[in-house]
Amino acid sequence: MSDLRPGRDARYVVLGGGAGGSLLVRAMADAGVRGPIVLVDNGSTPIEDRVWSSWRPLTDGPDSAVSGSWRRLLIATDQGERVLGLRRHRYVAVRGRDLRAATDLSLRRFSGERLDATVCAIRDDGDRAVVSTDAGELRADVVFDSVGLLPSSRSTAHAWMAFEGWEIETTEPAFDPGSVRLMDFRVPQDDGVTFLHTLPWTSTHALVEFTRIGGSSARTSSESFLGPHLDRSLGAHGYRVLRREQGVLPLRPFVHRRSTARCLALGATAGMVKASTGYGYQLMRQDGARLAQQLRDGERLHGLARRPRHPAMDAVFLELARRDPTTLAAALEQLFARNSADLVLRFLSEVTTPGEDARMVSSLPVSPFLRAAIGTLTSCSGSRRAHRAADPVLGGGPGP
Repeated sequence: MSDLRPGRDARYVVLGGGAGGSLLVRAMADAGVRGPIVLVDNGSTPIEDRVWSSWRPLTDGPDSAVSGSWRRLLIATDQGERVLGLRRHRYVAVRGRDLRAATDLSLRRFSGERLDATVCAIRDDGDRAVVSTDAGELRADVVFDSVGLLPSSRSTAHAWMAFEGWEIETTEPAFDPGSVRLMDFRVPQDDGVTFLHTLPWTSTHALVEFTRIGGSSARTSSESFLGPHLDRSLGAHGYRVLRREQGVLPLRPFVHRRSTARCLALGATAGMVKASTGYGYQLMRQDGARLAQQLRDGERLHGLARRPRHPAMDAVFLELARRDPTTLAAALEQLFARNSADLVLRFLSEVTTPGEDARMVSSLPVSPFLRAAIGTLTSCSGSRRAHRAADPVLGGGPGP
């Protein structure tokens, strides 16, 4: 709990202490942005037990928030396992408690404070931005909103990602601590692309997660998938569950980043979750670094500029996940088989050139993706017409 007195001015206010807000605070400190800054979070969604996984280029250097790092990825199908070595990246996992500790250190480095309060509203008064909380008002030069208080023009979700995970400890060694089981497709491909994901902290301690990407937002009981998977595929016959996690994420390729002169959307609310995979940590980290650079250099704030072709490709991926999950699962395995793992990760990070994108696309089966692309064009056209008719900001609906 901060001793900040609401009503006091701050230079910057960040709303939300999740990945988006935390990564921005750290990036601002690293870039030498002058404070003071206030990070407002009410603790209603604790991050201490959360885990974000992603990949990190070796050129980025060390990160004190990284809790685990791996040099190999495994893709498993009924035909066997494919081991993928990483040369230019490391697959990483970040525990919420480590991210919070690193964020608090950054706050102390440049006159920052963490305020335990619930944000009720934000408004742009022209000269200042005003944040209303249950502890009073804060005024700032700029407010970054990761909790979704700025007006939103989000489109309808193209698909959903449902996940359930068990953090387990086995009685005997059952995991390879040097390899992440990125996607294990040896589960029924029903109602979406379904796979299991394993992050091994040690040979006897891992987070095993069941994930489905498809058209339904319904959760599936992990009991029918995780238990048999651990018994049959990993040989972890004796284990105890230390922790469980679950969630459902809407996957939207096209999210317009809302902003005013002094308020800017941040994190997932700004579209920094990759719709085709559900990964958000790397994009949020890149976005935070770009925003920090713009603040330091006095540039106009717009954050990470995502190229239009990437959301378009994400939309095609999600359309195929709904139409033909079995084909998409095979195509994902084929993508890693025909390209280096580092290139695939660059592709997923949206930093590849158009030529590299064309190379990646050419390694996928043509017919199912073409049909999905046509379906995407049809559905997106109808969604845009409906959205424009209902959104006064876009000019189609009634005025205020």
